[in-house]
Amino acid sequence: MTDFSRLGVAAIRDGVADGAFKAVEVAEALNARVSAAKALNAFILETPEKAIEAAQAVDADRAAGKPLGKMAGVPIGMKDLFCTEGVQTTAASHILEGFVPTYESTVSANLWKAGAGMLGKLNMDQFAMGSSNETSYFGNVISPWRRNDGGNAALAPGGSSGGSSSAIAARLCPAATGTDTGGSIRQPAAFVGISGIKPTYGRCSRWGVVAFASSLDQAGPMARDVRDCAIMLEAMAGFDPKDSTSLDLPVPAWEVGLNSDLKGKRIGIPKEYRLDGIDEDIAKMWDNGIAWLKDAG
Repeated sequence: MTDFSRLGVAAIRDGVADGAFKAVEVAEALNARVSAAKALNAFILETPEKAIEAAQAVDADRAAGKPLGKMAGVPIGMKDLFCTEGVQTTAASHILEGFVPTYESTVSANLWKAGAGMLGKLNMDQFAMGSSNETSYFGNVISPWRRNDGGNAALAPGGSSGGSSSAIAARLCPAATGTDTGGSIRQPAAFVGISGIKPTYGRCSRWGVVAFASSLDQAGPMARDVRDCAIMLEAMAGFDPKDSTSLDLPVPAWEVGLNSDLKGKRIGIPKEYRLDGIDEDIAKMWDNGIAWLKDAG
């Protein structure tokens, strides 16, 4: 029996397309994992019926021989900063509790069009203001990881996209949306050991996303590895006339273009990375990373 919690975006998409399993099987399995993981407080609202509904549509399209989308059969978590039609959207604030949008954000609409389904709305720092996911009206999100010294104290999953990072690390979902103003995708991804990308500003539409700082906010993918992020970003991105800062550029085939060859690449390292007072272990990680990049050409 397939353990769907172990599969990432690419594996689920390809398995559904190849007929190895049905999208509904994946949705049912991950719905059950989300329901059983309430102690992490990663989800503000669970939407199992939305995940099943999207999966049924994908299975029906495959049975009919219709082309499938880039995220066909992949259930994801949606950060509660994205407006979702008919589903409560709170930005983790009591102010918006009970707000049910009558419209869909462009990013979430793009993902549903690509065949993804929604497992639920993910917890976050209130209005994306925070970096530890401890400011949510709905309570702290807990990392699934624990200290390696035997301590069992709850750890922060980073923020503001802490519900996203915790849910992916706990294998409740293979991927989730995040938003990044000053690190709110990249930092929580680093906290729990997953991948996250803040795309170029304007690459993903901000329409229907509750704003923190409009001139900096950018939606992006969070997943277990870079390939899964590339697949998800292809589905999320695209020009949107409803967003005045949206880039009117074709969406590259990022998945096909993935390449691990670093020979000849130039990577900039801020000379100030060794700040006064920096923890020596952190400085060593920087030094190791620079050495690895040099070794790779």
